[in-house]
Amino acid sequence: MTLPKKSIIFETLNKTRHHTITNNQPTLFPELATQNAPEDFPEFWYFSDLHNLYGNAYFPVEPNMNVFAWQNLVMPVPQKSKRATPQLKPTDILFYNEHVATIRHPYSLNNNAIRNAKDLKLSRYACWCLSRNRPSMIFSRTYFISPIINRYMKFEDMKQLSYQFARVHLRNQLSSYEKIIAGILKKYNANFRQFNHAMTRAFFYNYSANDLKEIHGIPLATNDPLANYMGAATLNARINALDCAIRKHNQTPNESLNKFQDTLYNELINARVSEIRNTSILPERDIFPTPVSKIQSQLARTERDFILQYSHNKTK
Repeated sequence: MTLPKKSIIFETLNKTRHHTITNNQPTLFPELATQNAPEDFPEFWYFSDLHNLYGNAYFPVEPNMNVFAWQNLVMPVPQKSKRATPQLKPTDILFYNEHVATIRHPYSLNNNAIRNAKDLKLSRYACWCLSRNRPSMIFSRTYFISPIINRYMKFEDMKQLSYQFARVHLRNQLSSYEKIIAGILKKYNANFRQFNHAMTRAFFYNYSANDLKEIHGIPLATNDPLANYMGAATLNARINALDCAIRKHNQTPNESLNKFQDTLYNELINARVSEIRNTSILPERDIFPTPVSKIQSQLARTERDFILQYSHNKTK
């Protein structure tokens, strides 16, 4: 299932965000909720709104507490140091009760009005938990942790940040495909360095890895693979090309090295054309001077601080 556009996700999550109001909070001035500390006005989103936004594949109409994504709800194990990266473990029923509240109210589901039925209130932390293991929800994952970076982050800033965060998963995914390619080349006793050089020039319009590093200000002395600096669109295109070539090779495992090389070459050209057509991004321009390892560290630090602050904010 295809997720809605990032702009729609951003607008809808902002629009459907609610605050828990208690007797000690001013009900006549709800705008104050956006000006005070988050713990003063616990936020929540209705499950029904998330279902209408993301669809049944991500938020089923009938969530099962024991089977559905509640297993993704995690809580931090107490640490000796507050700056230590929190270790997470599956939630228990008490933690579930702190971040998920069952209510009954009138709402709309798939454009059908429901007068009075069961719905769920999910805290910001619960929403992050439900998106953390879905790479396709990286923008939503960024949205929910954004207060740690900037509580008033605008859409364009969040879009750019999520694009960088997406590199983390995609780089890891590409690595697994590269290992398979290396295994195939080993079978042919081929030189992986020479092979990869030829494939790089095919995908990047005759640019070599060193050419692109020099253009984008990446020190050649690092000896890092170029893939460590690729943007999300280019990583995804490269993954698609390798995936198609590997599947075709598996169908004819006895093909020659030249045949396999031709197959991968053509798949890389097709992936390049598709990336430009679908995203208007040239692969040779989708290169960043910041390696994915630093982006991964930034994401880890942000989510660490998010966990420490928001895992204890209750919905009720």
